[in-house]
This record gives sequence, C-alpha cells and structure tokens, in this order.
Amino acid sequence: MNPREARLLCATSEPGRVAGLCAGRSWDGPRLRRLLAQDHDTPAFTPGDSVVELAHGGRSTTMTVHLPPGLGPRPGVIIALHGAGGSGEALLPYFAGLGDRLGMAVLAPNAQLLDDVAGRLDVAGMFAKRFRHPRWAFTADDFPIAALRWALEHLDADSDRCVLVGVSMGGLACWNLAMRLWSRFAAAVPINGALSVWEAFGSDRRTRYLLANTLALPLFVIHGAQDRRILPRFDRASVAQLREANHANLTYVEVPDGDHPLSTLHFEDDGLLVAQLEAWLTGRRRMSDPGFVRHRALDDQHARAHWIALSGVEPSGAAVTAERVRDDVYRIDVTGAQAVRLYLTSDHLEAGQGVAVVLNGQARTVRFEPAPATVAATYREHLDPAHTAEAVVTLPVDSPGPRPSGRVEQISHHAYTS
Repeated sequence: MNPREARLLCATSEPGRVAGLCAGRSWDGPRLRRLLAQDHDTPAFTPGDSVVELAHGGRSTTMTVHLPPGLGPRPGVIIALHGAGGSGEALLPYFAGLGDRLGMAVLAPNAQLLDDVAGRLDVAGMFAKRFRHPRWAFTADDFPIAALRWALEHLDADSDRCVLVGVSMGGLACWNLAMRLWSRFAAAVPINGALSVWEAFGSDRRTRYLLANTLALPLFVIHGAQDRRILPRFDRASVAQLREANHANLTYVEVPDGDHPLSTLHFEDDGLLVAQLEAWLTGRRRMSDPGFVRHRALDDQHARAHWIALSGVEPSGAAVTAERVRDDVYRIDVTGAQAVRLYLTSDHLEAGQGVAVVLNGQARTVRFEPAPATVAATYREHLDPAHTAEAVVTLPVDSPGPRPSGRVEQISHHAYTS
C-alpha cells in the first residue's frame, strides 16, 4: 500500500474495514498514520483556470480553480470567498497572480442558496427575510471547507499552507470560519468584512466570545475607509480588541479612499497592497502540533482545535485550555462542556504507555492504545494528516472550571506561532 492508496482507503472506507485490511498486513495505527502523512506521486498539474464540480452534504456547486505554472508537489492553497451577488469566477483574477508568485493554487467556489432563516440572519441581519441570494454558511458543512477538502484530496495540498480569504459577505464568512475552525488554516485575510452584521446595533457578544480563537491565527485585515455597506468601525473594533490581547501576528490596512467593492481598494496585481500581502504570506505555515491550545466553542460542530475537542457544549458556550506539559502529561481546564476528547499520536507516546491528565484539577491516568480504525476515522473527518490521531480518549468533565469572561484575554503567544 502506497500513500495514495492509503489516503483513498481511509477517506472512502469504513474504519472497521480499514482495520481489517491493516490486520491482514500486520499494520498498526502508527504505521498507517505515518503513511498517510507521506508525499505521494502527484500527477503533473496543467497550469491555468478550470471549473470543477464541488459536492458536499448532498448539495453541489461549481468552483473555479487556478493552478500556477510549474506548481510543485504539496502546493499551498488560497481559498477565496466572493461577496453577495458575486462569483468565484469574477473574484479569482484578483488572486491568480498572487498565487502564481507564491506557488499556491487558488480555489474560488460559488456560494449557493440556503433556506435556513438563522443563516440569513448572520449575513443580512434584520433584512434576512428579503435576502434571497446565495450565501456562505459559517459552519464546516459548507463549500469553503469542501474546497479545502477538495484541495487535500485532488491536489495533495500541504495542509499547513492553506489560507482563507473573503470579500464582503465572504469577509464575514472568513472571520467566522477563522474563529470557529482556526486550526485548519495557516492564515486568514478578511476584506471589507466584519464579525457580525448585528454589530450595527451594538456589540454581538455571542459572536465576539469566539474572537479569542483568532489569537492563534495570523490575520491580515483590509477595509476601505469609505465603506458604507459594511462600516470599517467593525473591523477597527476587532483589531483593537485583538491588539489589546497581544495578538502575535496581526496586520490591519485601511485604504483611505477605499469603498466597499474590491476594485476600489487598489488591489491591483502590481500595486502596493498586493505586494504587502504577498510579503506577509511568503513562508507562512500553520503550526500543526502546538504544545498549548486555547479554544472556545458555541456548539459541538466547531469544538475541536488541533489535539483537543469539547463535546456537550452548553448553549452559552464552552472553553478549553490545554497544555502538553510533557509527552505523557496533559493539563486541561474546561468550562461549559460535558466532556473533552484528547487526540493522541505516536509522535509523543509509545503503544501501551500511560498518560497523566489533570482535568480541572483532578488527576487521572489513561492509556495510549493506537488503532488503525481510529486513524481511518480521524483522517476521514478532515483529510488532514496533522489532525489524524491514532487514539482518541474521551474524559467526562466532573467538575466545572472557572468560566472565562466575554473579553479576549491576553495570552502568551509563543505557543501558537512558528
């Protein structure tokens, strides 16, 4: 079995079947996981633009794909999200040259209609009933993350070099996906966006509760000073809050004469703004295995970050702070959730080794028991080798930890950045 066959097998087969095949080959969990992380022989890419079908969750859309000339193996990826009334095809030319120079593929999916009123509220606020346009959902179950999965599957993309960009409605989605799924990306670039349209009427405390998650993610925020559709004060407030919390890698550019359309922001391929963004993105990589993770969640769907996850998230939100003190010792503090899941690998442990976990001050010991079925199940979830585990341990939260405030607390940033 080569890396390509292993990825196909784990992505499409039930974990039990994968385990049976591995047992027949005397393969254990660590060996299968190492195979999934290896490069495989990717066919030569044909440079240029193409349109592909993107299917996810019983829905489908089209996606314009730009592949730079001479694109090498394990390329980086820019996922670009258009605004209301726009399209991936129209947005892609703004980022194609940037992708060429950085050696990154550019993927521009098209949003589709969604019927749920709650989602329309996220995009259009009090005008939701009149908003009948295609839009992005701020969840993992939509086409931005489907585009990421497509890149990992079809381009063998480097999961540590995936960047999310969004303009207008796409900027709203960029912020919200960055807050919820920050551990999936190397950086986020929201343009003329905001955390929430509800902030036109005051602070959206529920959404801002998640802003602390972006302390772990490099951000390049752009807004036109003359934008009257999504006011720049929204991004100014978010940037100020993150700077006060000591964000390690945050750039904010406000274009003095820029309005809402991207064409007004001087975002030309030979312009200073694109050059600044290019320099900032050069060499940008995700830290895929940090020793310290802090994460907040509003529901179970977005409750995982790197090697820790929450379950049974309370409606008011949950938070976890987790530290790998040493390879076999973890310290975890949780509030607002019923249980925590710990994703373990042989990068730090040997099969059968005991692991000490101090959860909300209570010490317990678990055992690392790697299994091919766990490797297959966790790989299938994200197609991301760095998020693939050999064992998953679920621990109930018997006593609540201290509840975090709604503000973005200052934290040491060394654990998040490379």
